Amino acid sequence: MFFLREVRPADLDDLEVLAERLNTLNLPADRSKLKKLIDYSRASFGGRFEDPEEREYIFVLRDLEHDRVIGTCMIIARHGTYKRPSVYFQVREVQKYSSTIDTHFRHQILQMHYNYHGPTEIGGLILHPDYRGHRLKLGKMLAYVRFLYIGMHPELFQDELVAELLPQLKEDGTSDLWNHLGRVFTGLDYMTADKMSRENIEFVRALFPFEPIYTALLPDDVAEMIGKVGEPTKPVERMLTGIGFEYDHSIDPFDGGPTFRCRTRECEPIKRTHWDTFAGVLDPDDEADGFAMVGFEYEAKHVRFRATVGKYKRVDDGILFHSEGIGKLRCNPGDRFGFMPLSGPELRPLYVL
Repeated sequence: MFFLREVRPADLDDLEVLAERLNTLNLPADRSKLKKLIDYSRASFGGRFEDPEEREYIFVLRDLEHDRVIGTCMIIARHGTYKRPSVYFQVREVQKYSSTIDTHFRHQILQMHYNYHGPTEIGGLILHPDYRGHRLKLGKMLAYVRFLYIGMHPELFQDELVAELLPQLKEDGTSDLWNHLGRVFTGLDYMTADKMSRENIEFVRALFPFEPIYTALLPDDVAEMIGKVGEPTKPVERMLTGIGFEYDHSIDPFDGGPTFRCRTRECEPIKRTHWDTFAGVLDPDDEADGFAMVGFEYEAKHVRFRATVGKYKRVDDGILFHSEGIGKLRCNPGDRFGFMPLSGPELRPLYVL
């Protein structure tokens, strides 16, 4: 049995175990930093930041049978602020022609940019390797809970969404692009630069050139990887493009991974999400209209969020719903909950269990 909820302090040990195996920018293998991330997320869900743009929300996926966190994902309400601008390379083309030698070139160039008033970022999706390929498609459960929450509270988020995807990294987890570009301008190895960027990106702004960088000066195999999604991340790319995201021709300056972008109101799962009434538990033997993800909020010192995926059926007084984790929602008939149909009458399936 699996269900989703906001992160809690009690999850720290599980997150540390997960981070030790994966150690990413959003889930560093550092207990003190993980604690700060949990506290920040708790304050975000609890509305303790007056400005919604400062909030960052972390969700966890729990395996109830083994009583542990097996995955996380997050929403950054605004990626790019005055305090911490987002930094990226815009990828574009310039053409050169010489009439003297009748020669024409199309050159790809990288141009450094900063964004101080950025979009909402969906990111931080991490699933324990032992649970990949599960019949319940747990990675998609983690992916879609972010869209469910945004659809439940669109006033808290920006008009655009972005997702930064990983390129094909080296076996040791480092980046060829950084080795041939970032290291030249900063003198830092990839791991050191990546760790520093989690706290401050001033060194990038100070040391990287603002002039266009011609990728023809890079080794061919490095240049060809720019803006390309790595094989392990291909399923995420397919999921995003299937719900309205497109590559926006910008890349992460550290590893060259592409950014995908979508208008919030045009993102398919968000368009489907609305508040509805829980009419009771659907008999598991009854015919269902389809599958849905639902999210419920309840008060316990502050608002708590929980979500799960299961079968639904629309009736006169709302939605009948059933899943293995229905009891964990703490939702009673007559309560309002966030409802995102994943499949159903006249709906293109987003994913089918």
